[in-house]
Amino acid sequence: MQTSEHSKTRLDWPGIRETIDLATLATRLLGPAPGRRGERGRKLWWPCPFHEDANPSFCVTPGKPWWHCFGCGQSGDAMALVRRLNPSMSFPEAVAILTGGAVPARKTATKPAATPAPKPPPETSGLPEADALALVEAAAARLWSPEGAEALAHLTGPRCLSPETIRAARLGWTSGASIPTRDGDRSYRALGWVIPWFNGGRLALVKIRQPDGRRPKYAEAFRDPARLVCYPGPEVIHVGRPLVIVEGDFDALLLGQELAGVASVVTLGSASVRHGPETHLPMLGAPRWYIATDNDPAGEKSADSWPARARRARPPDPYKDWTEARQAGVQNNHGPLGLSFAYKDWTEARQAGVNLARWWRDILAGIDDPPLYTWEELAALRWGGAGADEENIIIDRPDRGRLMRALEAGRAESDRRT
Repeated sequence: MQTSEHSKTRLDWPGIRETIDLATLATRLLGPAPGRRGERGRKLWWPCPFHEDANPSFCVTPGKPWWHCFGCGQSGDAMALVRRLNPSMSFPEAVAILTGGAVPARKTATKPAATPAPKPPPETSGLPEADALALVEAAAARLWSPEGAEALAHLTGPRCLSPETIRAARLGWTSGASIPTRDGDRSYRALGWVIPWFNGGRLALVKIRQPDGRRPKYAEAFRDPARLVCYPGPEVIHVGRPLVIVEGDFDALLLGQELAGVASVVTLGSASVRHGPETHLPMLGAPRWYIATDNDPAGEKSADSWPARARRARPPDPYKDWTEARQAGVQNNHGPLGLSFAYKDWTEARQAGVNLARWWRDILAGIDDPPLYTWEELAALRWGGAGADEENIIIDRPDRGRLMRALEAGRAESDRRT
């Protein structure tokens, strides 16, 4: 009798389970174990992710393959934990994530394949870590000095970041840093905004976003691939909270600022960064993923590469169609995708006055096409242009085309002044 293809690839889950450290997995998914009042010993305790849990009752014993919640009574192994956190995930997908991408097959009588040699840990690149940390600290101090005033104004102005967000992210400014090339034979001088990535408090990456016109756009001063996961860091991903994945560092900070307490926001660094099980594992605690990359071909390609369970969320479109855009004074199609007029990214939408916190709350509530502005938000804008007699301005709820023409005029006037 011939063996079917399906039977050849049946998974030996009991055997796989024995190779998984459940305590380490739970820590990656739920964060460090805070412990339980009155409990002492080897057991690890977390607030249960499946019910309200004031005194942590989700328990894992190191070395054991099972977890149990003494509050709601649920229990299981690593597979049960991953799939209960993500009900839409298939069994093979969960195995792939738990095993780092490989899907082990059930053992057969055939000759076993040779065990591949373990890969050596990836090497760091750029500056020595101590020098990179010194660069981050000096750049952060410089940003808040008179020397960094113009760079700081760019972050609080066009980038729409609050001082609290800037300080928490430890952003900085360097007027010139010597960066070694990848081969280490030469170095080049980079200046710009310093963006440090951390993972568990340890430095993972240092990027320098150079001013427009300088190349490369982003210079890397330090990279440790073993710690590199996402920005601002895997610790910002909260169990049970929706996850928004954007394209750039500044967009991640902006949306993280606007959606604080509502959704977790991270970036992998750019649209071209490859993702896989090692990237997805810290995200498993989020019940819904929104891929909010830029509205351009690279952003679309990146969004298409994510699992089907992830939802696409594009920056909003201020115009309904080409006619409406022309009525607002748009002479050429500035949208990158066909006849799309959507903002390219989330910073551009915020610059145009879109209340991202309200807009995203509507998206998270299941509203596919939220309005860009409420009447209260529109009433707060100047509708008469520079020098207009404000006492004679009447907000009479004009049609959408008139509103968009007024908004375009306001943006043009703001651009002219700056």
